[in-house]
Amino acid sequence: MHVRKFKSDKEALLREGHAIVSESADNKFVHRVSLVNLMLAGISAEVLSQHCGESKRTLISWVQKVDNEGWDSLMAKKQEGRPRRLTGEQEELIREALNGDPLKYGYNVWDGPSLSDYIIKTFDVVLGVRACQNLMHRLGFSLIRPQTYPSLENPDDAAREEFKKN
Repeated sequence: MHVRKFKSDKEALLREGHAIVSESADNKFVHRVSLVNLMLAGISAEVLSQHCGESKRTLISWVQKVDNEGWDSLMAKKQEGRPRRLTGEQEELIREALNGDPLKYGYNVWDGPSLSDYIIKTFDVVLGVRACQNLMHRLGFSLIRPQTYPSLENPDDAAREEFKKN
């Protein structure tokens, strides 16, 4: 069986690992630190991997990372994601347009299709209807549909009949 030779003091690493587990709120980080602590305490990677759901190689690499780079190397890295197609300045211009009269821009109302068309014509950026609806929501707007006939909650039979005739 291969026994690792540590660059750092194994007992000091173990004490520091116990302190992290008792103080941290990041579950993934605590999980990793706990498993490394168990390995530092003498449990083999084979035995640990059978019971924790991590591969033997992963456990060994975590111990190596802690020994070489310290405990912070086990923290999850922030995933960036896809960059937005519109800049902050463009979004502010869109907010101003949405606050204004849609007739000024050639639309009857501001909705997903009209905003998508406006963005293509103004910024030469293609955004789908659903992406435009999400953008409107992110900018603080909500979809309000006009009432098509007198409300059912407040029945006014004469007004409903008149509406049906037109």
